[in-house]
Amino acid sequence: MNVLFAVWENDPFFKIGGLGDVARSLPGALKTINVDIRAMTPYYKVVKMGRNKKTKIGVCEFPYGGEKVKIEIWETTNPYTQVTAYFLKNKKYLDKVIPIGTFNHMDTWGVFNKAVVEIMKKNILNWKIDIIHVNDWHCGLIPLLVKNEKLPIKIMLTIHNLFHQGKAPLNIIKKIGIDPKLCKTLQWEIKSRQVNFLLEAIVHADIITTVSPTYAKEFLTEEFGFGLDDILRSREGQIYGILNGIDIDWRHTARSPGIRFPYGPSEKIINGKIEYYNWKEGKPLDKEFLQKKLGLKVGKDIPMFCFIGRFIEAQKGVDILHRMLRRIDQTKFQFVILGTGDKNWEERFEWFSTFYPKYISCTFRFDDTLAHQIYAASDFITIPSKYEPCGLIQMIAMLFGTIPIAHKTGGLKDSIKDGYNGFLFTSYSSEALEEKVMKAFDMWKNDKPAYVTMVQNALTTDFSWNKSAQEYLSLYEKLLKPES
Repeated sequence: MNVLFAVWENDPFFKIGGLGDVARSLPGALKTINVDIRAMTPYYKVVKMGRNKKTKIGVCEFPYGGEKVKIEIWETTNPYTQVTAYFLKNKKYLDKVIPIGTFNHMDTWGVFNKAVVEIMKKNILNWKIDIIHVNDWHCGLIPLLVKNEKLPIKIMLTIHNLFHQGKAPLNIIKKIGIDPKLCKTLQWEIKSRQVNFLLEAIVHADIITTVSPTYAKEFLTEEFGFGLDDILRSREGQIYGILNGIDIDWRHTARSPGIRFPYGPSEKIINGKIEYYNWKEGKPLDKEFLQKKLGLKVGKDIPMFCFIGRFIEAQKGVDILHRMLRRIDQTKFQFVILGTGDKNWEERFEWFSTFYPKYISCTFRFDDTLAHQIYAASDFITIPSKYEPCGLIQMIAMLFGTIPIAHKTGGLKDSIKDGYNGFLFTSYSSEALEEKVMKAFDMWKNDKPAYVTMVQNALTTDFSWNKSAQEYLSLYEKLLKPES
């Protein structure tokens, strides 16, 4: 079984969000169960190859918008998973990264989608592809192109976040060389005369997956369907929710160089030296380290809460988090915030750290090392997302024995069991969030046995990719099964 995994980011070469983690770890897990899976990504200027050996293995040329486009194909190997990674290089079209939510350079994705299909069509890789697994809107025209070329390749689409859909002028379709009449766009968005990349992928894919069972149900509703719920409901029998996993042995706990006092469920000593501490010893030491680093009041007898994520009001719940912080006594605990996004929200949270510098710390940037130090030091992590397709931070946090307090939605509902390894609140409101925060605070202060039990449950919850990889394998097999 040969699977090409088309995706716009791939850690450690290039990563902006959780999709980069998935692009590294899911193919890695599938490779261990004998799937020959290889990733394909644009070769942006910011891609970091490091010491990885890279080889130019071919060139692909095709017409696009009245000109001949030349794409170089480079091959390397992911150093952590040993999965083959292909990078498509073209200085004019594939050099720049397009941030999430901006669509100013949609030719990047027109060219990338066309290139992927031309490479398969011409068999430049000298590798017979059975399935192409496309991810999110960035690869949304690949299913249409595959069907248009009548290639004998099955198509799986994974939707990681339905909110981001990739709308572009209709002339993108003409530049690629497709008759616009073949697009669902003409029937769906005739007034705007735009092509919706994700809509086209949903219509033309053979099978659709998303990143948690609950989200697979939620995005069929008008509230979370973002205008595509009708078209998704028409594919309902071909949609599957598979919970994402995480690499439990990669860049976490003892393996993260940023963690000063690595720890696990129990102490581990090798040759008389502590490899990592028991969490009861390690977490307080990491808390003290972080308190000193951020200028907070130093002490092990104060509970530490945190928030790590993007400042996006429409999804991440920063509005109800802010209202809660305004209302409660901010000297009873410490709150560490790490994130970036909406500048107005950054300024509002900055106000807290200005007035309560010993209790509230705000850092507005992407900082993976600091994020892991916060996971290691904190007692609780708040995840007040209005919706969350899957979420990885609750899984990473639990690896550190950091208890999640989360809104009961999407993958948060599927990965957190209320009262067992975390806290869930049902109503999306600052009052519901506050109720669970104060319940966690009370447990930490007054019921240490219950807190210890919950931490132990979190530390031992299995979030590896093993189960999820098997579910993807079953769907791959379903795709390739001859029709009766």
